Formats: sequence, structure tokens, C-alpha cells
Amino acid sequence: MIQLESYSAEFEEEYWEAVNKNIDSFTQKKIIKSCQYFLPTGFFTGSEDKFFKSLVLAPFEKLQEAETYITNNTIAVMRMECFRKTTGKKPLMRKLYETIHDAYDKVADSVKKGSAMRVRIVKNAGLTVCPYCNRDYINCRAEKVSGAQLDHFLSKSDSPLFAVCLYNLVPVCGNCNRVKSAQKLTFASPFDNSIDWEKDISFSYSGSSLKDLKITINSKGNLNNNIKGMRINEAYQIHASEVLEIVEKAHIYNSTQIQEFKKVLSPAKLTDLEIKKIIFGPEITKDYMRTKPLGKLMSDLQKKLKIY
Repeated sequence: MIQLESYSAEFEEEYWEAVNKNIDSFTQKKIIKSCQYFLPTGFFTGSEDKFFKSLVLAPFEKLQEAETYITNNTIAVMRMECFRKTTGKKPLMRKLYETIHDAYDKVADSVKKGSAMRVRIVKNAGLTVCPYCNRDYINCRAEKVSGAQLDHFLSKSDSPLFAVCLYNLVPVCGNCNRVKSAQKLTFASPFDNSIDWEKDISFSYSGSSLKDLKITINSKGNLNNNIKGMRINEAYQIHASEVLEIVEKAHIYNSTQIQEFKKVLSPAKLTDLEIKKIIFGPEITKDYMRTKPLGKLMSDLQKKLKIY
């Protein structure tokens, strides 16, 4: 529900250093040799000695393209390279891919200047609220205690190659992560730049009292799976009081009333915008949504009610 931007080059390098310390160069080379059998041609960039780094820091679009390619063309090869045949229901991971799978926890827990990587990822994303639901806070409670869980958007159990890829890790609340992990749906990643995050998901409401007010989330494409699969629409129904509050304020403090405020407060020389901020709070911008619970809901209400 909240779009996430790419990390800074400085943080990408910091993250890569943590991965590089936990997966030795010999293993890195073996992984690159193996995965080239099932990845699309041209996936890796730069010189050969930088291939593993280009995997770890691959943008989300590239990871998604690779996953789609594997699903449509090389799924059998991938399974043969990553998993051993077994009579059990769940195939066992080969040692090589088990190494990269297990390295995730070591990377996420790695500490620099007293701060765990889990915490640094959230801070560098500029987040304090979950990007999936935009309801729950995910800020850290201590430099080594993250309030967020890191969702492997592409499952590390099914796709171990992507276990430590930075843009496969989405910092989210525990509720969204638990509900999402149980679903076999094609979800939308907050790192997906092909989504129009302003138009492809929006809030509306019906009703005029707490008894009959209903919040509706309108979404397109894979965002539908996020809303349905993570039961976000159901979760939002408890926020009817917040919606009703802003709706009632919009009716009470109309343009005529605001002009009356200006007259009363004329010595302060306040503008219409400043008065609106006093009444309704600040305008919810794209950046503000990353730190304000219900930011997208409130932003859409502000537009619908023509507050800003």
C-alpha cells in the first residue's frame, strides 16, 4: 500500500559488506555457476567477480523477471539445482543453497556501530509503519531490537537463491507477514515501480454513523491479492471512528467557517492553508505515508472531501 524507493548507494554497499562477510567467495562462485543454469541470460551485470554482488543488490524488477522466467521456463532445472530428491512431501535443500538460505539470519542479525541490520534496513527505508497495511508501527525498540519483520517477498524456502537479496526483503509488521506467508497468491511488492501507487489503490467509504459506516479499499492487479490475501480490508473496519471524525470536521469547517476563523484570528495573519492544518492536521503526502499510520486512507479522504 506504500511504495518504497531504492536504498541509497551507501546503504546498498553497507548491506553487501554484511552479506560478503557471511558467504565466502568460494561459495559465492559455486552459487553463480549453479544458478546460471536456470536464470535468464544476461541476468548478471558487471565483471564476473561482481556477479554475486549484482545478485544481492538486484532491483526488484530484475528479481521478479527472473522468478517469472524460472516459473515459465526452467522450474525443473531450478528444483534440480536447489533441492535433492526425496520421498517426503517437501524436498530437502542442497547444501550449496542451504548455505545462502541460512546466511539470511546471520546477515539480518549482523551489527554495525551497535545497530542490527534488521534495524538499519527499516531506518534506511524511511519507514515507521508497515508498507503492506499502513496501520502498524514497525520502528525499533532498541538498536538491536527491530519492531519489523523482514518478509521474503519471494519465499526463501521456495527460491533460496534470493534469500539475501536486499530488494526481496520487505520490512513489515508481524501480522501482515504471518498472514501473507500462509497464502499461495501473487502479491504486489512495495518495491514494484510498475504500480501506480496513487491510482491503483484507493480508499472510499459509505454510511454516516459508526453503526453503518463501511470502509472500502479499491485495488487493481496484484494489489487485489495483497488486500484480500492479507485481510487488510477487514482490518480497516475498526477505523470507522477516524473516518467519521474527518468527515464531520469537513462538514463543520467548510470554506465559510474557515473565513470566519481568519477574521477572528486576523492579528495572527494566518492563511487558509495554515488554518486547515490547525483543524485537519497536515496534508498527507507520499513521503508522509511512510511514517503515519492510516496515511493512505487519510490522504484519499482529504482529496475526496476537497480539504487539500
